[in-house]
Amino acid sequence: MKVKVLLVREKREVLVDLPENSRVKDLVKSLGYNVQGVVVLRNDVPIVEDDFLRNGDELKIILTASGG
Repeated sequence: MKVKVLLVREKREVLVDLPENSRVKDLVKSLGYNVQGVVVLRNDVPIVEDDFLRNGDELKIILTASGG
């Protein structure tokens, strides 16, 4: 399945090909991010890491700030 992802911080859009029945956490890991370090939105509504993705989804990924 294919999902379109807007990487907000990087200001770029990518098309990601994932296996059927993939979850948000699978997408995040495939992009090299940690699920605790991002917020994923579908239709501008936050979704959780265990939510299933659907073919054709359009998502936004926002990296959260961390500091020390």
